[in-house]
Amino acid sequence: MAQPTKLGGAAPVILKMSKDPTKFYIGRALWFSITFLYGSLVYVVQITWLCLVKDFQCHGNISKVCLAECYENHFARPVLGVWYMVGFAFSFIFFVMEFFVSQSVHKLTKISKKDSLEKKLADSDSKTEHVKINEEEIFDLSREKPLLAMYLVYFLIQLSIQVVFLAILIHYHLPLIKNSIRCSTHMCYGPYECVLLGTQEKMMSIVILATFSVVIMMLCIMFFLYTINTYLAMGSQTL
Repeated sequence: MAQPTKLGGAAPVILKMSKDPTKFYIGRALWFSITFLYGSLVYVVQITWLCLVKDFQCHGNISKVCLAECYENHFARPVLGVWYMVGFAFSFIFFVMEFFVSQSVHKLTKISKKDSLEKKLADSDSKTEHVKINEEEIFDLSREKPLLAMYLVYFLIQLSIQVVFLAILIHYHLPLIKNSIRCSTHMCYGPYECVLLGTQEKMMSIVILATFSVVIMMLCIMFFLYTINTYLAMGSQTL
């Protein structure tokens, strides 16, 4: 009976994590929304690349075998596979961090409530208020160095992923559309002039992904600096 309960409670736990009103996790709802938006964005922009084989055409009397070989030579590196992998990595790292943070917060909250109940307060109202105060106190990253370090590492990892992804988009994927396509192989002598249909839509999809990557990079830098300033610089002054 325990297994179905855990599986059925996965969605409420995720929703609870996204609506956490405490100050323990800065921008939790924002990053949860960005993760959902990022996955949706990758799903939408990849639609223009689904018929890539049909959109690739070459002029002249060229056989299907040569056309397929020209296609393979031009798209030697994966496009959609990279987008899917980056989207999965972005979401996976976010939920891994959420899991460890939620587990740590749960343990700290449980310990705080246990210590409060052991004091045996006579008034139930004051007991409840005392528990709430302890809960607010434990939601402080300046006192939890491992969680603070994990929170900062999260921004660095996400920033690194987006930097690499942006470089791939600009230096590998964008030239596939902008540069002229000339095909000449060992089996198919040419050169054949080839074109890719729907270049504007495909270019727009790359621009959208690149713009969103820049936005995520800026947010990572801003949250990283803000966290250091709030929990390390100001936290050390209050000690």
